[in-house]
Amino acid sequence: MSVAVMMDALADQIQDELCGTANPVITDLQVENRLHPNPTPPAIDIYPGTPFTEAIGFGHTRQFWFTVRARVSMADNEAGQDLLLSMMDNATNESVEAAIRSTNTYGGARLGDVEGPTEFGVFADSGGEGNLLGCTWRVALIP
Repeated sequence: MSVAVMMDALADQIQDELCGTANPVITDLQVENRLHPNPTPPAIDIYPGTPFTEAIGFGHTRQFWFTVRARVSMADNEAGQDLLLSMMDNATNESVEAAIRSTNTYGGARLGDVEGPTEFGVFADSGGEGNLLGCTWRVALIP
């Protein structure tokens, strides 16, 4: 199973759970299956984590770590923080972790650990949005 297929499956799951066509949970959420340097917020992007691979099961299996990063606009600071906090909170419909954990299969890979959210703070945006407020999760997939 390729890394790209796992990243695609993770993005598709988050997209389906939080942006469903009939009744989106987060309006206008942009979910990208790759690192996105200048998104239109609110946005989630996915990229290889650090460390990227780790031996598990006495070294017979490897899991792959991905970073899932959520970012929101700071144009309305309070509204942006409220949205990000709801994305961090497992008790809300906007929960990114709950969206990730709502299945155990990702394109043939299975879900390992989900760590976070962490890194709550300002992320530089190389595009026209300026700085964005965000946080990250580490998600392990096991092919």
